[in-house]
Amino acid sequence: MASKAQDVAIYLSQHFHHAWDAFGFFDLQRLMYLAQGWHIASGRGLLFDGTITAHRTAPLASSVKGLVPLEEMLPSPELESFDEDFLDSFCVTYGVATRDAVKRQVDREDGAWRLTLLIGGEGAVVRPELMQATFRLMLLDHAETSRKMRESQIGTRMQRAVADNVVAFRPR
Repeated sequence: MASKAQDVAIYLSQHFHHAWDAFGFFDLQRLMYLAQGWHIASGRGLLFDGTITAHRTAPLASSVKGLVPLEEMLPSPELESFDEDFLDSFCVTYGVATRDAVKRQVDREDGAWRLTLLIGGEGAVVRPELMQATFRLMLLDHAETSRKMRESQIGTRMQRAVADNVVAFRPR
């Protein structure tokens, strides 16, 4: 059973209100989209109830539309324990990211929200199946980027070793 979208919004707001200055409505909506997408891509199904729709500025979790919880007015969110564990991990990961980095990740032209906006227009529902497919592609992109970075780091170390005249790395 999925948690309520409002509870996920409260949880994310409580965390990111402190992590980012001037945490706003579209910041919350982008994080809701990312959390839902990663939850679906991990094979856990929907994180929260309700739909996400394509808006020209950002994906919108329709059941929290217009809701920007303020810290002093928030009740404690009532989340399923496994959803809270997932959100803890999500907040650790995205808590070190900047607002612009999150926006870039959400704004990918090959992402579910952008594709839905392009094909279905404003207000179209972003399908969970499309979110699953595009977030899995994002994982593959991340793995490929990490592989290239490791290869580059190994190459740099080997060049330093050759430059330092380490016998094991001299050409024959």
